[in-house]
Amino acid sequence: MEGLGANEVQTKKEANLRRSADYRKVDNAIFRARRKLRGNTDRQARRSLLDKLEELEKEMGHTPMYETRHHTKLGYVRYADDFVILVNGTKEEAIDYKNKVEGHLAAMGLTLSEEKTSITHWDKPIRFLGYHIHGEPRPKGVQIRSSLSIPKEKERAIRRELVRVSRYHHIPEIDAMFSMNAKFRGWCNYYKYANSPQVVFERISHKMWWPYTHFLARKHRQSCKAYLRRAQKNGSDRVITKGTSKRRTFTITLEKGKCVYLDIFPPKSEEIRQISNKETWTVDLKPVNPETWIRGRSAATQLSALARSGGICQRCGKNPAMQAHHKNRMKSKRTWLAKVASDRDQRNQAKALCKECHLEDHHGTWQG
Repeated sequence: MEGLGANEVQTKKEANLRRSADYRKVDNAIFRARRKLRGNTDRQARRSLLDKLEELEKEMGHTPMYETRHHTKLGYVRYADDFVILVNGTKEEAIDYKNKVEGHLAAMGLTLSEEKTSITHWDKPIRFLGYHIHGEPRPKGVQIRSSLSIPKEKERAIRRELVRVSRYHHIPEIDAMFSMNAKFRGWCNYYKYANSPQVVFERISHKMWWPYTHFLARKHRQSCKAYLRRAQKNGSDRVITKGTSKRRTFTITLEKGKCVYLDIFPPKSEEIRQISNKETWTVDLKPVNPETWIRGRSAATQLSALARSGGICQRCGKNPAMQAHHKNRMKSKRTWLAKVASDRDQRNQAKALCKECHLEDHHGTWQG
């Protein structure tokens, strides 16, 4: 694809040569007006120049910048063995590029899949890696740019997943909070490369706040209005600052004053060419299951045990504690109500252990 000129960026000199005569005329008039404005102390003359600048800038907004397209009108996106070719041209040119790529692949012993290969118009979105890719005209000029958007069904899917977690009203509050935070944060980090994704992010964060409100109201057997009034009085529903953003959300205060909150702060948008730090997204690679408390992996129990031990293993007293050990195994509980009661009781009984001591307590295997 590089041999065909794919993803070739035009230079500033090439862009200037393609500018239309009408656009150059308006641009030069703006330059002269601004030069006259600098250092001019006559108020009447300045007012006249400012009015002229306003008219010229409006005219520039309606004047096409370029007369012809740049010779590079081929975009190429690839992931593993899947790829998309974006052609800013005619259908005949697109067919020609397809035949050239097909011939190049045939020389390597590969063939295009007839079911997955198609040629469509730029105004019809295509699905690629969970995104919608489509073309849209640029504000000024004759070029068409590619745009990434979030499919509606993907937005509906994450909203259904957040609502599903909020229906487990028997699980600890912090487990539901951590599960919803991870799902929302991981989904937003994947789609933050779309064009203007913040509108969708804000909509989902709003929809996430209300299911969690209903979750807390059901758990405390109150109406939403009564619980919100109670939460504002005890300080669990308050304004949290993260970076430069301030939002009203729910908080849980742990032992030693540590506070966790419902993370409804979406990440900032990024360009697809910029790869963020790996440490900021690998935490969300594993699927989050809100029912892990059934197997004795309740976040509330683990945090309580770690807070009591001060982060040090209670068995060896040397290594940092990483896991929580339940004295009464959840696996032995037969009924759902017994599991819920056992998890609630063990928050004050579980021991914080390092991995080695935890394996020794389980006689060398987690299955024992």
